Amino acid sequence: MNFNKISVFAITSLCFFLLSCNPKMEIPSYIWIENIDFQVANEAEQGTASHKITGVWITANGKNLGMYPLPTRIPILENGKTRIVIDAGIMVGGVSLKRVAYPFYASYDTTLNLKKGEIDTLRPIFTYMQNLTFKLMENFENAGNTFTAYGTSAPLDRTDNPDLIFRQTNESNNYSGIIDLPHTNDTATVYHFEIRTISPVDLTFRNSDYCLMELNFCITDNIEIGMIAHSASSSFINKQIPLANLSGVDRTKNEKPVWKKAYINFSQGIGEEGASMQMKDFDIYIRSTVTSSTKDARFLFDNIKLIHN
Repeated sequence: MNFNKISVFAITSLCFFLLSCNPKMEIPSYIWIENIDFQVANEAEQGTASHKITGVWITANGKNLGMYPLPTRIPILENGKTRIVIDAGIMVGGVSLKRVAYPFYASYDTTLNLKKGEIDTLRPIFTYMQNLTFKLMENFENAGNTFTAYGTSAPLDRTDNPDLIFRQTNESNNYSGIIDLPHTNDTATVYHFEIRTISPVDLTFRNSDYCLMELNFCITDNIEIGMIAHSASSSFINKQIPLANLSGVDRTKNEKPVWKKAYINFSQGIGEEGASMQMKDFDIYIRSTVTSSTKDARFLFDNIKLIHN
């Protein structure tokens, strides 16, 4: 007997027992979601299909059933033909993490013939919504980068080391961005890097409702990601706005860094600074500082996307 049959038998038995105590209780139908898939329409235009979808928001016949972390079994008090709409849930990075329905992934919409006490298994496939603008996309495959080292920062290079580069199944990727600290043999006690976009991003609250960054990263030490707002008014100076902190490994446990995915919300910074300082555009920055006692600090990046609608 397989898992689903055992579950249905156990659940149905429990429901009959509860009904004998309370005849008004309804027997639900169930949806089981263990895995999801994400696909891009065109890798050259939308970048890699990497994602970090950790939950789903469910609507059944227009009724919002809330958010469920994956994998999940969802009880639904519907029977027969039922329209199921599923939205992808992600963790948005910032000072704190928040799980939200990602506004740039299209909903998965299907109709099921639900039966009380039975389980239907779904594997939703998500894609980007139409009419999005990929304002910035850096995959480090070309010699000219979108980011460059700022000031006395350690340099941003490309690596083709197969043990270091980001790998996405069924997609071509030959390079990733790399920064190593320390980068010199001097006697400094503190090492740092700061990379910024070479050209300002001409995006304000007037031409964007949502704006988020996606990136893959593999880092030994913490990094800060933010924006430097440029004002259209001479009354304001450039303003540096931290938006997120991403954690490196726990060196006390000898952890090894692994590739991860993050979503960073730029919408709030764009909206607040656009209103308060008449922002005309901004630079994106990524930075980190480590002490000389930290050995072999390494920062790898790939598939940096800035998307807005």
